[in-house]
Amino acid sequence: MNEFEELLKQALPQEETFHKGKLVSGTVVKVDNRFVYVDIGYKVEGVIPREELPDVKEGDQVQAVIVRISPRLENPRLSYRIIAEQKGIETLQKAKEEGKDVVGTVEKRVRGGYIVDIEGVKAFLPSSEAGKKTTVGKPVRVKILSIDFQKGKPRVVVSHKAYVEEEREKRKQELLRELKKGDIVEGRVIKIDKNKGITLLIDGVLRAFLPKEELSWGRDRDPYNYAEVDEIIKVKVKKKSKNKDFLIVSLRELKENPWQKFFKSHKEGDTVEGKVVQSAGRGLIIDLGDDVEGYVPPNEISWDGSTPQKGETVKAKIIKLDPSKNKIELSIKKAQPKPWELFLEKHPAGTKVEGTVSKVEASRAIVDLEGGVKGIIHKGDISWIKPKSVADHLKEGEKREFMVLGQEGRFVKLGLKQLTPNPWEEVEKNYKVGDVVKLKVKEAVSFGYFLELPEGVDGLLPLSEVPKGTSLKEGDECEVKIIDMNTKDGKITFSIKALRGETKKEEEPVKVEEASAGGFKLGEILSKKFKM
Repeated sequence: MNEFEELLKQALPQEETFHKGKLVSGTVVKVDNRFVYVDIGYKVEGVIPREELPDVKEGDQVQAVIVRISPRLENPRLSYRIIAEQKGIETLQKAKEEGKDVVGTVEKRVRGGYIVDIEGVKAFLPSSEAGKKTTVGKPVRVKILSIDFQKGKPRVVVSHKAYVEEEREKRKQELLRELKKGDIVEGRVIKIDKNKGITLLIDGVLRAFLPKEELSWGRDRDPYNYAEVDEIIKVKVKKKSKNKDFLIVSLRELKENPWQKFFKSHKEGDTVEGKVVQSAGRGLIIDLGDDVEGYVPPNEISWDGSTPQKGETVKAKIIKLDPSKNKIELSIKKAQPKPWELFLEKHPAGTKVEGTVSKVEASRAIVDLEGGVKGIIHKGDISWIKPKSVADHLKEGEKREFMVLGQEGRFVKLGLKQLTPNPWEEVEKNYKVGDVVKLKVKEAVSFGYFLELPEGVDGLLPLSEVPKGTSLKEGDECEVKIIDMNTKDGKITFSIKALRGETKKEEEPVKVEEASAGGFKLGEILSKKFKM
């Protein structure tokens, strides 16, 4: 006994010989508008409703199931539908097991969905699993979701949506296999994210993502400037995603890479022209044309601190090229003459200029000159008499006249003492080693006395050149002999002992910190022992 017969035995009560539920075979002997008459070997023909066998004709062999038999009935009632349904159930069960789709006809709409006839089986298609174009009387392709039996009757649930999704997935995987890097494809824009990029749908099944970095070689990365939702655009395949379920694509690679073109035709040191497109505290962005941009660091914008305005055309020198990162570093100021050089052309060495002291340090001062140029004056160029500190002569904010001495790096070298005659030139004319002079003590220090010459400079009388028992104080006059003179370095040394003919005794070496005073270093003084 096969599975079908077993099912019939369970579904219909059993009787001997011709009985309800018996499977019978016979020949069609007559067909009218209501019934198909079949000779089944019974005393009268059995009848099958015509709608169950619309295409049958006399002489055909058919199988049917007795569904009603009674002496009160003129003919036993047969059903072909039960056999057809069982065969359909077997077909659907096989389709479900093999994962195949089947085609049915939408018979009617019911609450929550549709009834679909598939191989004589009535299946339920839920609205949530139906397509938008599902129509009564039209064929529909579906996947079998489930087959159950309730009270001996089959209950089949199907899904058109599952079929569509499976077909989409098949087509998606096919595209993923076929498409490769560099291929150009068309996609429909389904989403635009201003901060991320554009999502496309290729062939209605495969997603592709266009990052905003791949929109353009230039700085315009606003996705809304390149596409609208539902618009069809062409893109180039770059790669597959990590999990290989969608594509990463590029719009800018449809055009030649202008950066590579620029790097081929330019080198560091070249001067280029462009327009300022962005000005910020961190520098400038310069549009060099063809979606190529360069960056100007803050310290390379100008020599005088000025900044070009947005939209202004400027010239700049290429100071660094990085093809691997598409970076071009520029300098506007290096494409312009150095302001201190222009200043020195206008004010050569020996010229008097005005400036404002902007900063005073221990051994120098910085001076603001015209055109944003910085001047520098060292302690040695402030006075012919070596000053103790720069602050004794210059104050911040003070406006003074200076002498241009030349260039020192990015500074214009300045002097104050050069504005007056050099008194050491007079000293050199008026004195020589061995001369005896009478001078006043200008200052008493721990290592000797500074004596003032009439020419306005000081000389040193070391303690080692003062006889024992001799005491001097500021304002005293004393007669001394010149024992050393170096007008180039602004130094002159005196001795009382030499004047009196005293011989210097050998003294123990004395360790002292070198201190600068009046142009002399104390260590220098003691180590030299002063020539007679």
